[in-house]
Amino acid sequence: MALRSCEECPGTNDCAADNLHPILGRVFALWAGGTRDKFEILFALPEEDEELLEKYDYRTSKPCWTKAALMTLADEIVARIAADPESDLQQATRDVMSMGRDAFARFPWNLPDLVDQAPALHQAVLLRCEDGEAVEAQLSRRAFVNICKTVTYG
Repeated sequence: MALRSCEECPGTNDCAADNLHPILGRVFALWAGGTRDKFEILFALPEEDEELLEKYDYRTSKPCWTKAALMTLADEIVARIAADPESDLQQATRDVMSMGRDAFARFPWNLPDLVDQAPALHQAVLLRCEDGEAVEAQLSRRAFVNICKTVTYG
């Protein structure tokens, strides 16, 4: 099960989601660091990011932004797990999802896809972890989907 791409996806090298994903990672990091103003975030991004945003802006659809956002959330969850494997994974996931929802609120992604694609996102997290089985034992797909529902719908 993979994260959904847009219908016109040209593939990895030209995929808008794959190219925008690192930018959203930097946006997430800025947001997590306390930068909340959209202009401060934009000015904090390197020039290369601005060039990529301009390059992909005309052909980036909501599914592209959504896939980029979901890949970023998966990366952040994996980073939290790697940083503290003994932490409460459900709470760490909830924190990442909530922060991502807020950090990406001004981007044209589809927040309900957080629920619709939760099983694929869960799988992406497990595949990126060193010990996916141990993570799954603490963060089942069902628990993950429920976290996504709570973050999306309250």
